Amino acid sequence: MSEKPERLFPASVRTVGLTSPASLPDAARIAEARRYLEDVCGVRTVLAPGALKRGPMKYCCGTPESRLADFHALLNDPRVDLILCTRGGFGSAHILPKLDFGLLRERNLPVYGYSDISALHLAMLAKHAGIPVCAPMADGLPDAMRRPEAKETFRAVLRKRTAPRKLKLVPVGESPAEASLTGPLVLSNLTVMTTLCGTPWMPDLNGRILALEDVHEEARVLDRHLTHLIQAGIIEQTRAVVFGYFTKCGPKPQIRRLLREFAAQTGKPVCTGLAFGHEHPKCSYRLGEPVEIIPVKPAKA
Repeated sequence: MSEKPERLFPASVRTVGLTSPASLPDAARIAEARRYLEDVCGVRTVLAPGALKRGPMKYCCGTPESRLADFHALLNDPRVDLILCTRGGFGSAHILPKLDFGLLRERNLPVYGYSDISALHLAMLAKHAGIPVCAPMADGLPDAMRRPEAKETFRAVLRKRTAPRKLKLVPVGESPAEASLTGPLVLSNLTVMTTLCGTPWMPDLNGRILALEDVHEEARVLDRHLTHLIQAGIIEQTRAVVFGYFTKCGPKPQIRRLLREFAAQTGKPVCTGLAFGHEHPKCSYRLGEPVEIIPVKPAKA
């Protein structure tokens, strides 16, 4: 271990538990992440028993029962100070009905992840349990930390702030985001949030700033999901909507038009440019943290 660890977590975090609530990660990449966390960052790691086991549904890690047991095993391990999910994909929603939110509330552990882990994060907000943190996952963590902006926000995400975090973003179309606005930030994958509508796991977004991202979706699919959020009354609750990366989504001109029409239809402040999602830099955010959006002009191409 290095003499001076490159600490990514507060001093109170000595042991990081790794688990796979969604899809199966690559074992070699998880081994690399553990070496990085232990040898470079100076924290211990605990890998959940089923975190690298393939299940009957090849797009998920293990079974819903094994993934739930893994999550509970980390919650019940007194050594674990923080839970780091290995990757996204699909499967997090399977464990929500039987997840012990009371135990999670009692332990009040940070849970790091994004993409499909949004289902778990939104449920944590709805149940007021734990500390949901949108952040790079174990599968790809060393690569993500090569970007200074990503590393700094990862380090700072659990720090207590005396003022709202400032986010410089670009207003969309005729969006009324002409002056700065503040509110608690909630982040989610767009597809995942849509699937939670009408379930007990959807939090109240009244007065909150909603951040959305997605990956591998066509413009018409994104339109379908945004339309559903509008018609379900979700967008009406929000203070504003901001968009992160739409990675490998397209066609790009249609997406730009879609966001302009979304802003015009909802009448909400709408901005783009949040470093959030499936591209670099992957910045980190604590769900519910107060932020201040500062509108800026788009950078010249």
